[in-house]
Amino acid sequence: MAVVIGHRGARSLAPENTLIGIRTAAACKADYIEVDVRLSKDGSLVLMHDESVDRTTSGTGLVEDLDLEQIRALKILTRSDGDRVVVSEKVPTLEEAVALCRDLGLMMVVEMKEEGIEEKVAGELKGSEAIVTSFYHESVRELKEISGLKTGIIISSLPIGPADLAIKAGADAIFPKRTNPRMFKAAHMRGIEVYPWTINGAAEASWLLRLGADGLVTDDPCMMRSVVDQPLKDTSKSNCTYYPCHHFEGQVCTHCYCPLYPCKDTDLGRFVTTKRGKRVWTCIDCRLVHRAEVAKYLTEHPDASTTELKLIDRQDASKSQ
Repeated sequence: MAVVIGHRGARSLAPENTLIGIRTAAACKADYIEVDVRLSKDGSLVLMHDESVDRTTSGTGLVEDLDLEQIRALKILTRSDGDRVVVSEKVPTLEEAVALCRDLGLMMVVEMKEEGIEEKVAGELKGSEAIVTSFYHESVRELKEISGLKTGIIISSLPIGPADLAIKAGADAIFPKRTNPRMFKAAHMRGIEVYPWTINGAAEASWLLRLGADGLVTDDPCMMRSVVDQPLKDTSKSNCTYYPCHHFEGQVCTHCYCPLYPCKDTDLGRFVTTKRGKRVWTCIDCRLVHRAEVAKYLTEHPDASTTELKLIDRQDASKSQ
């Protein structure tokens, strides 16, 4: 079962990176909450996404230029109909967030927003069930080396070989902003989990779960809980609503997407240029992965090449003659 991860607590429902946000996520029955941590001037880890406190508090200035006492004196702000509204909450420390999550039975995803805080984060999270993430992959690798904590790399583009990046960082998971079916396949073959972010639509969430997402990071954990808890949908030929399912004659919906896309096998598809001038691979007429024997073989051999699959298809065709 995929897990629900409340982004910055429950950002759509409560002020981000706050204790009330964590409580809100818990009320939504989230499995994890994600928070961002930065280091104050006097060496305290506080929950703050931005480099400065300007956007989310009543104060101004960089987090690194303010000590904990100054940060704690600020008021959390939220927005209501475009107006900034003061919330009777203070900026929490990571220590407070860890204690609250322990009391609520919530697990944590802690994003390191800067380099050089690996040892402090590892110390604060010692003995807790947490995943530590960062855009700074070197920091992820260093934290893994000094702790037994689970880790994840964050990526916002769609690089070649994201699973390779995770392996190099010694990470257990990928937190991608952009995904494709091949990413899930390549990561899972190497024992790496995939948690897309930030997913706030039910349709997109359902599709990513179909692709094999291990969990979804969302601003609205209440909505996401209802999506994740839905039973698996019948995807037989008569009831398949997933793209690209073309309802070919005799189709078996073992694969409602092609895990080989883009295979670039010219027997199966071709590159086309769109009206906007984009060059994209299309295989809309390919029936290969929807054929029963091919679908079965691909399920049992997820690393199979198109050459192997075409051979299986020819052998099956010969048997039926």
